[in-house]
Amino acid sequence: PNWCSNTLLITGDTSTLVQLKSIIEQDSEEGLLEAIAPIGEYDRETAISKWGTKWDISEGWCTPNEDYTELDVYFQTAWGPPNEAFVTYMSENDDVEITLWYYEGGNDFCGINEDERGQLPGHQDPLWDTDDVLKECDEVFSIRENMEEWEEENA
Repeated sequence: PNWCSNTLLITGDTSTLVQLKSIIEQDSEEGLLEAIAPIGEYDRETAISKWGTKWDISEGWCTPNEDYTELDVYFQTAWGPPNEAFVTYMSENDDVEITLWYYEGGNDFCGINEDERGQLPGHQDPLWDTDDVLKECDEVFSIRENMEEWEEENA
């Protein structure tokens, strides 16, 4: 599949973040998405509907801040971001705030939470400096730099 890169900032109480960190870093059948938005026995269509992606996260790692009130998380998902899973989780846990930045270069889109930009402009386009979503996603994933390197390598 085309892999979507995801960076997540979770803000909340220490006990919740310790639990989420443990889930993200464990190597088991139940991943983060199943833990926060359970679907039970795996079904592709249900996963896409409830999570926004067909599989649970892959290659997850995270780092807490010093007082364990924020957790920076990085992971990959298939084809797109798991927006629906985080919307569900936040609606059931009002003591947690989540910001999700994502970038899928193969299908040419990026976004923050549910605010998505598709058909990304070329790396020299001034839109990168004026559109807040593009600007933030570029800061997180170095999209423009990667575009420029790819153009130079394939010129």
